[in-house]
Amino acid sequence: MGVDMEVLRVRESSVSQSWGTRAVAIGMALAIVVAYFSVLALNGEAAFRLGWEDGPIETAGALLFLIAAAGFLAASIREFRQNRERGRVEVWPPLVLALLALLMFVCFGEEISWGQRVFGWRTPPFMAGLNAQNEINLHNIQVVHQWNPDGSEKGFVGKLVNMNRLFSLFWLGVFVLLPAAALLSDRVRQRVDTVGIQVPPLWIGGLFLTSYIVYKLLAFISAGSLWAHTLDELKEASYAAIYAVAATAALIGTRGESR
Repeated sequence: MGVDMEVLRVRESSVSQSWGTRAVAIGMALAIVVAYFSVLALNGEAAFRLGWEDGPIETAGALLFLIAAAGFLAASIREFRQNRERGRVEVWPPLVLALLALLMFVCFGEEISWGQRVFGWRTPPFMAGLNAQNEINLHNIQVVHQWNPDGSEKGFVGKLVNMNRLFSLFWLGVFVLLPAAALLSDRVRQRVDTVGIQVPPLWIGGLFLTSYIVYKLLAFISAGSLWAHTLDELKEASYAAIYAVAATAALIGTRGESR
């Protein structure tokens, strides 16, 4: 009877977590959609102010990237400690989480141009000649920038190495294609389990796709308007929020393994 009660408690906990996860996923998706349409509901000048450099949206996005970095780092440290306590030598699980933490911290630094406007740092001459916006960051370097030096938009080949596209390909591969492949293929799942890394929940990939699709639709409708740039900034901030949620899920996952 005691065993049956324990099994029942485990099942109830699993069902509770499942409903909790669904609530988070649905709530987050609705928040993303509402945020996009809220920008369009503003007058052009108000929307444009929200999307200014170091404005509310960009600042929120930078802070969310920092939160994501802290979350992935905490998950990496916890994973490393658990492996050590169990006497395991598994390099990949904590390393992957640490690399995600590093990526999120780089995104945070890039969002604020590594504090250039905060501290009033001048752009080094060697970078000023390479950076399309004369800033201390990598995502505006001319090679990976969306626009040519004369202001014209790059063609298909030039856009292949665009930083925004590379960033999108990253989340598409890690948070959509990998979880989907692991779900559909036992072989992929076994390979991932052999390495020992966590497969991100597929619903996180769904959040990325939701943000991307809604943004693309509204960006097409508002192309060339005062709302266009703010929508682009909001897309980046929404990605940062999703990464923060993914980091939280990773941290909860490592806590679950320790029980």
